[in-house]
This record gives sequence, structure tokens and C-alpha cells, in this order.
Amino acid sequence: MWALGSPDEGTGRLLLLHFDGRRWRERPAPEVTWDSKDNERFPALVATGPRDAWIFATTATLAAHHWDGERWSRVPLPDMDYDPGERAGATALAPDDVWLVVGDHAAHWDGRAWTVMRLPAWAASVSAAAPDQVWAVGGTSRPLPQGSTGSQAATMRWDGRSWQLVPAPEDRTPSREINSQGRPDGSIPSIVLTQVVAHGPGNVWAIGTRTVFDYEDGTSSTTITMHWDGAAWSLVPGSADVSASGSDGANGIILVDSEAAESGLSGTIRVAPDGSRTEIPPMAGAHRRREVGVYAVSAVPGTRTVYAVGLAYGKNFGPMIARYR
Repeated sequence: MWALGSPDEGTGRLLLLHFDGRRWRERPAPEVTWDSKDNERFPALVATGPRDAWIFATTATLAAHHWDGERWSRVPLPDMDYDPGERAGATALAPDDVWLVVGDHAAHWDGRAWTVMRLPAWAASVSAAAPDQVWAVGGTSRPLPQGSTGSQAATMRWDGRSWQLVPAPEDRTPSREINSQGRPDGSIPSIVLTQVVAHGPGNVWAIGTRTVFDYEDGTSSTTITMHWDGAAWSLVPGSADVSASGSDGANGIILVDSEAAESGLSGTIRVAPDGSRTEIPPMAGAHRRREVGVYAVSAVPGTRTVYAVGLAYGKNFGPMIARYR
């Protein structure tokens, strides 16, 4: 397993950890300098084994770095019409089957070269259940720095031959906020999906944010969760403010509520494909009351063991890795 981190504040180098089945060890990271202000465009890390890992960084340029078991090397990428304000997403099924998405472009690595394809919408995340079951999610409009685009959720599927846009639930409810002229503002919500988890042809999850205009706070955002059952996407009740999400290793998804960080991750829930929700027990012992910030969640493939990574506060302030099984 691999875990990638960066400075919590300021600018610095990436921190890379590797778990060999017995203990975590720091490994050399590619030469990428990161600014904590760019946390929304954090590098994408994917791996198929201890000798095959990729890190895609979207800093001033889009860069691909590959780990062969001994060292990192930079792999040239073809032109993907990269916008510095866009985030990259990646997934890997095998050393010769890697996908990268950024903006409205996707690139596929076949073990020798990259092939670039145009996407029907803007993507922020990609996940694959099989070579012909690859999903990318994002929004219908190009992301803007201020985050308000009027975008609707976009889901795209690769069937082994081409990328196709798949209809997703929309929300065009006009805002009732009163504007400076004393009339309803009328703006529609902006919805962007930021993560996708594909378990199989009839079981895919997508998580994102719904942002509405607010005259007092500027904008107000809540988390939305969607599920694909093989025929259509549907909205799934979940946490209103999710800090991290990922596979539960059992065809469902785990949602970590931002409020759960203050009490040993209490309130973290698992959502099953049928929509049923189960609360996961909080951390035990001395960690029960630890305040932590969780930034990523992932299940070990083929198991129900889940790892959460982030930051632990208090006396032992620093990187945190938590395991649930």
C-alpha cells in the first residue's frame, strides 16, 4: 500500500510512505514541490504493486512520475490541453492499463505509450472495474477558480471503444435568495462530482458537491452521493458535509463526515448498494477522542480492510493512518 502526503501549511516536498505488509516506511518521492493552498488539486497516486506506482502532479505543468521498484522517473505526457486550474484523476488495473483524466481529456497507458482521447465533459476523477468498465465523473462546465460555474453533474463511461456521456440527476432549482434589487436571485445550483468508485457494471458510486449562492456567505456547499445500478443514476441520502470517501471493500462506500474528526471518527457511515446505512464504530482506546482530519479513504482490494489517511492533532501532531477491519 502507498500513502502520499504534503505540508499541512506552507510549501514543501511530498511525503511518500509504503507498507510492505509489516510496517510503514518512507520512500523517496518524486521532486514535486507542493503548496498547501493547492489542496484541491493534490497529486493523484495509483499503484498496482510494489514495483508499479504512478504520481500525476498538476502544478505549473502536468507531470507523470513512475516508480519501478527502485526509483522514480518522469514519463513524458502528450498534450492534453491542460488548464492549471484543473485537477487530475487516475486509476490503474495493471501495469499496462492506466487511465489519467484532466479537464475534458483522458489518456490511456498501454505499457509503452499514452493515447489521448477527448471526453464529452470535464472530469475530476476516474475509476475502473474492468478494462471495458471505466467511469469518469466531473461537471458539464469547465471549473472556475471561484468555484461557481452553473455546472451540472457529469458521468462518463468507457466501454472499451469510446467514451460516452451517461445521464445523471440534475438540479436546476432557482435560488430564492433576495438580490440587491429585492427580487429572487434565480441562480441555479452548481454541481460537480469529485470522486467515483466503480465496483462493477451495475455498481458505481459518485460523490461531489452541490453549491448554491448565499448573499451572507458567498456560497454554501453540501455533499451529494449518487449510485449507478446498471440502468440509471439515483441520488442516495448521505452526510451533508463529507471530508473523505472511498470503497468499503464490500461493494459499498464509506463516507467520513467532517464532524466525525473530533471524536475518533464517530459518525462515519457505510452505505450499501441498496441504500442501507450502517454506522462504523469509532476508534477504540486512547484514539477514541483524538481529533483527526481525514483526507482519503481506501479499501485493500479483495478485503474489507479500510485505511484512512490524514492529520492527527494534539500532542502527537502529524500524519495519521487509521485502519478499520
